[in-house]
Amino acid sequence: MRGSMRGLAGAALLATAALASRAAAQAAAAPDSLVDRAAREVAAGRPIAAAFEQTLTPAGGGSVKTSRGEFAQQGAGRFAFRFVEPAGDAIVADGTALWIYLPSSAPGQVLKLPIAEGTRLDLITQLLTAPRASYSIAAGGIEQMGGRGVGVYRLIPKLADAPFTRATIWLDTTTALVRQLEAVEPSGAIRRIRFGDVRPDAVLPPGALKFTLPPNVRVVDASPLLGGRRP
Repeated sequence: MRGSMRGLAGAALLATAALASRAAAQAAAAPDSLVDRAAREVAAGRPIAAAFEQTLTPAGGGSVKTSRGEFAQQGAGRFAFRFVEPAGDAIVADGTALWIYLPSSAPGQVLKLPIAEGTRLDLITQLLTAPRASYSIAAGGIEQMGGRGVGVYRLIPKLADAPFTRATIWLDTTTALVRQLEAVEPSGAIRRIRFGDVRPDAVLPPGALKFTLPPNVRVVDASPLLGGRRP
């Protein structure tokens, strides 16, 4: 009888240890599961629209530049930032080229760049395409943003040619959509973009992801200098 009791006690201890080990493994995996969901959302390539606010802090500090506008994206390398502050500015990647039109600082011209430069500015895709393979990821806990829970993740690139030295991403705990991202560029400048009124599966208006050349604006085609080809 005593031996049976000892056997039952040992079995119970083993079962408890197994359950504890399973719970610990699930807890360890949980922080990255939201990143995995976000990566699947990006890979799906569904259209999305949102308001955005961007702050750019120069290397070494200095005056912070803030801009606002509307953002749209459908798949990698197809996105548009259309600014209302500064009014009229636009950065558009149409899948074949990147267009940078900044009449607030460079009136009368638009810079055309290879689409590869657009993918470097597509931070959402950069951060959430194969994130486990591309970055060392550290979970930073749960915060509140705009009344919603967001999971915070810090990413360090594993490859030397990444367009930033480190980044932080805030993911909605319910939808796994990006609510905010921050990237420290190689120059030391810090770019932070916060998204509001995020609309997944948005019906994008015609031309939302195309750049239409305004009248009396010349194209400065830098594609040949950066490895692209003229059409």
